[in-house]
Amino acid sequence: MWDQPKAKAFRPAPLAVEVPEERVRFGENLNPEVRLGVRPEGGFAENPFTFAEAELLRGKALYQSFCAVCHGVRGEGDGRVIPLGVPKPRSYHDPAVRGMPEGYFYFAATNGFGRMLSYKSRIPERERWLIAHYIKCCLLEAACPKEVLDAEVH
Repeated sequence: MWDQPKAKAFRPAPLAVEVPEERVRFGENLNPEVRLGVRPEGGFAENPFTFAEAELLRGKALYQSFCAVCHGVRGEGDGRVIPLGVPKPRSYHDPAVRGMPEGYFYFAATNGFGRMLSYKSRIPERERWLIAHYIKCCLLEAACPKEVLDAEVH
């Protein structure tokens, strides 16, 4: 019993420790526009990332995996859980929501909104911004490439 392998304090770990890219390390500068989706002077931030059109397909897949269940495929608040008794979320096509910058959608996904839970621990930061970019470009502004609109993602 005394000779079993074990890790002792202050000795090198037997396994390598891998840190995800999106993890904030000690001493890093926390830019509130990127981390929170809000500007220091107030209001919601614009998207700090530039996404290629090819990445919108990934945004569509993420949106359909995490958001479309409640918000619906076209963002009208008619997801498949609404008939099951979940309260209907606000439509993205509501004029008050339509004019919001991408930081609004990122902020809601990061912190939750009303009955919506937070996706901060479930979706990495850059992918939350990608979902916000997909919502703004493809669901609200009709600036979506045809191959993304026609693509069937699962």
